Amino acid sequence: MTIAIGGLGGSGTRVFAATLQHLGIRIGACLNQPLDNLWFTVLFKRQQWLTNTPNPADVKISTELFVRAMTKGLKDRLSEDEQRLLRRLQRDLPPSGSWLCGAKDVDAQSLLESETPIEKSHRWGWKEPNTHLFLPGLNARIPEFKYIHVVRNGLDMAFSKNTWQARHWSHFYGLPYDQAAPLPVHQLRYWIRANRVALDYGAAHMPNRFLAICYEDFCRKPAHYIKLIGAFLGVAQRNMPVDLVKPSTIGRRHQHDLSIFSAHELEQAHEVQNRVSTRV
Repeated sequence: MTIAIGGLGGSGTRVFAATLQHLGIRIGACLNQPLDNLWFTVLFKRQQWLTNTPNPADVKISTELFVRAMTKGLKDRLSEDEQRLLRRLQRDLPPSGSWLCGAKDVDAQSLLESETPIEKSHRWGWKEPNTHLFLPGLNARIPEFKYIHVVRNGLDMAFSKNTWQARHWSHFYGLPYDQAAPLPVHQLRYWIRANRVALDYGAAHMPNRFLAICYEDFCRKPAHYIKLIGAFLGVAQRNMPVDLVKPSTIGRRHQHDLSIFSAHELEQAHEVQNRVSTRV
């Protein structure tokens, strides 16, 4: 079984990655402080995809390389074409390159030199917020693939400083970047569109393998949701660390003027939020 976690950047996905670790799921060795899997970042947050949505064949290649790296390692196992691709992606990254996607050239080198994991387990996964953009390709190529989609309050997210996805991936959803609109308005529009697409895909194509969780609900009842996640993954329950959940900036929207959003945008955000919010 393979499990992935995604959502808009700043949605609180780190705590869900920590939950996977707590439940004994291996999520990789090349991680940053928020527990993003940087091998995924190298392969999927490509500079050349800034203006055009990726060719499905390219997503297939990234998926297959990532799975191989996580399960077998890529060292001495790459074709010449694969070597060239990874070296090209590496050159785009700091400090030699200028592509600021969260990964660096040392992370690409780590990917190139990846070896068979010491820990042998049929349960592995990763957390990288951008995962949701590539769900169809991942679902088509990874057996027994499960996905947890984290949704944080849209109006709180509209005023988040983490606007990377909205500024770089809007074209994935046919959403024009209106330079005249305030950034929080564009961020909310992206939040609505991206979450709708992920939720619709999960419902249609991943029944029983797609779990959407509201971040605020998780923070209110962490023990309940850790039990829910454990059941979703079919793993034994463990005692929850007391410091696992450290919520911050919940309710950020109350410090801002919401009149910048249209009534239609607020209605759409409410509709999306209601699809994931629960009362437990």
